[in-house]
Amino acid sequence: MTLFVALVGVGTFGFIAYDYVVHESRIAELLDRYRPLGSVTEDAANRYELERMHRDLDAVRSYRERDAA
Repeated sequence: MTLFVALVGVGTFGFIAYDYVVHESRIAELLDRYRPLGSVTEDAANRYELERMHRDLDAVRSYRERDAA
């Protein structure tokens, strides 16, 4: 009897989840909106270069502040 109740509960949850994904979910719309338009490796390289430039600028500022003190 307990196994039957557990199976009914799992089946009900599965049906509700499936119904939500098929009819009311915006997953497909969000995936289409936020998909990358270019190469992922190019974006990573560009992001790395920007981060490196900012670290270099922070280092220059800290050296100037240290030398000024």
